[in-house]
Amino acid sequence: MALGLGSWLKRRKHPTVWVIKQLDESLMHLCGQATAQGRGSAAVQLDRLRAGAFSGAVRMTENSAILNAAQFAALIPEVDLHLIDDNEAEWQGRRWQVAWVPQRCWLHDGRLVTQRTELHGKTHLVSIEDVSGIRAKAETPRYHNPFITLEPLEQPQHENDDSPAQHHRQDNDGRDG
Repeated sequence: MALGLGSWLKRRKHPTVWVIKQLDESLMHLCGQATAQGRGSAAVQLDRLRAGAFSGAVRMTENSAILNAAQFAALIPEVDLHLIDDNEAEWQGRRWQVAWVPQRCWLHDGRLVTQRTELHGKTHLVSIEDVSGIRAKAETPRYHNPFITLEPLEQPQHENDDSPAQHHRQDNDGRDG
């Protein structure tokens, strides 16, 4: 079925958003851009996005993956966030340091931390999974006393032993044992 010119002009356009995985005090963990795949007109979707009330899917621009918006800390309309350079952005009247979130961390449920990396002679921040809790558990001993003391149930017997048990065995018919 062919669309008429009027229908083509009225077709709904999905708003483009910046996808934020985590917001720290002055640092945003930025996944990249996506299109919000919600219901309603673009204006209604923008209102929901700005109010933090958007629910639905986002289609990531980088690879067309469709992800649940609930996985992210914020979806910021493209026009509301100004990316100054790869390391800094401006949003809500504030400057934010930017850490880029690799695709493997987009669905990570835990906290993210940053790691510095060199790219084309410039330092950038990359987000990585915070594994400090796991590392602390692995390094903590399970027992308070790392040494286990083993004691024999019976004392070992030697041939020249003068213990009462040895004498008792020899008194029986003059034989050992």
